[in-house]
Amino acid sequence: MSRVVAPAQPQVYVHGPIRPGLVEYARRKVTAALEHAPRPVLFVKLNLGRAGAAGTPRPYTVAVHADVSGVDIHVSAAAPTFTEAVDLAQRKLNARLSRADRWR
Repeated sequence: MSRVVAPAQPQVYVHGPIRPGLVEYARRKVTAALEHAPRPVLFVKLNLGRAGAAGTPRPYTVAVHADVSGVDIHVSAAAPTFTEAVDLAQRKLNARLSRADRWR
């Protein structure tokens, strides 16, 4: 009998001015990706940032660190808008999780 385990809620760290609604958007997207993890998710850390320097071409950054039953997963993304950075990080996370058959 298999048991489905809900992914851990991300610990979110915000660096720079990012609206609370966008932080929740990032949390939802990362959690949705981790729902497809092949093993239980033990820990998730989400770093969200915005560069303070004007003129930075990709000022928004997203980094995800997850422990999926002892396998460390790390993805990061940078983009001109916050939602683009989150969506890119989610796609990278989905791709990494889809290669789970290669895990030890």
